[in-house]
Amino acid sequence: MNTLTSLRAFRPTILVAALGTTFGSALVIAPGIVSEALATTGLDGIASVQAILSVVGWLFLGIALYVGSIVTANTCATIIAGQTRVIALQRLVGATGAALRARITRAGLLVGVVGGLLGAVVGTGASAVFVVVLRGTGFLPDTAYTLVPWELVLPVVAVVLATWGAFAVGSRRVLTVTPLEALSSSVEPSHDDVRSGRARIVWAVVLMVVGGGLIVIGLGGSALSPAAVLPAALGGFVSFAGVALGATIVMPPVLQLIGRIGAKDPVVLLAGRNAMRAPGRSSRATIGLVIGVTLLVTFAVALGIMQHVLETVVSGQPGSTPAAVEAQRDFFVQLNVVVSVIVGFSAVIAAVGVVNALALGVLQRRRELGLLRVLGLTGAQVRRMIVTEAVQMVVAAVLTGLVLGVFYGWVGGQTLLGTLGTVVTPVLPPATIGVVVLGALVLAVVATIAPVRRAMRVPPTEALAVD
Repeated sequence: MNTLTSLRAFRPTILVAALGTTFGSALVIAPGIVSEALATTGLDGIASVQAILSVVGWLFLGIALYVGSIVTANTCATIIAGQTRVIALQRLVGATGAALRARITRAGLLVGVVGGLLGAVVGTGASAVFVVVLRGTGFLPDTAYTLVPWELVLPVVAVVLATWGAFAVGSRRVLTVTPLEALSSSVEPSHDDVRSGRARIVWAVVLMVVGGGLIVIGLGGSALSPAAVLPAALGGFVSFAGVALGATIVMPPVLQLIGRIGAKDPVVLLAGRNAMRAPGRSSRATIGLVIGVTLLVTFAVALGIMQHVLETVVSGQPGSTPAAVEAQRDFFVQLNVVVSVIVGFSAVIAAVGVVNALALGVLQRRRELGLLRVLGLTGAQVRRMIVTEAVQMVVAAVLTGLVLGVFYGWVGGQTLLGTLGTVVTPVLPPATIGVVVLGALVLAVVATIAPVRRAMRVPPTEALAVD
């Protein structure tokens, strides 16, 4: 099988597809388990409880698919960017861009099927383990539970289609590769080339404007009904799609700004310049983390706003006691933990995308690293340059995600609580900031350890000979 379309080359995307299906399988199985547990107690309204849980589950599954599609498309594009010369050589011997893209898209379908089936098996197995444990502790009644419902096929199909579509989007670069590039060592387009993509700019602006319009509609109707959160949520998805599409325009300037910190050090300066030299690679590495941080901060801010407003309402009521306020605070703490765990799974998928992009970027730059070592940089300096570059990307992504998350969280809180007649202010829990920043920095360092070690094992003269 061709190197470009081998499943081994797309192992990172198989992992993303498997994680998405695992998450989806658990969300599909859980409402049935809850319904069957409630049935043993003789409670009424079981169908409505299951329906509510199913809607919530599909909402979070949609978020996971959204994140997974972007991560998969970025990973596919990163792999293809590293295979530019291979594609160009195939074009040189007669292959057409459309034929190569069709071959990659078929590989995407196979990747989605493999990842989907693996994820369904893992998700079903994990659900079975949880049932056994919870039933053994007495949390769940001792009754039979359905672990393989017919709805289990839905997340598998959704992940396969999302992966297939993501490969189709990520493989568009194949059509821009010319046969003459087989004679060049160029892999990534320049910053000016990326900025000149007018279609990308137009679509990004259109999505941002449409999403912003929907958000304005939601905010305008927030005083009338909490249902105003629906157009606002749709606007959030659409506008963020515009941000993701325009990442190659938005992120490099942010990275350049972060790169100025400590730029008097030549190694740090070189790391910062890499963001502008290969904006496509830098944007693909950062946008996944932007998604993860935005999701976590959005829900944390929205829940923080709800907690603050409801505490104010409860404490202002006659007969309110400190115990009642404390009980409500404990409830929101537990709710925040549950939501953070659920949303955190989507953040894990995004983190996998960051690791993939950083690792592939290092391995595809062995010629560059070899040249730097020939020119006099020590192995320690090269390692520090790569780690610094990763940290700069992570800091830029975290700052961008914090800004977007606070805004989207405020929109969600305002549209949900607008009927109270007050304008809410964003509430960002310090613990969320600490977890996001610490986790992102650890991710940056860990993501570069293995690929840097592998790249440093190659002698400089051999690295310069790598095609």
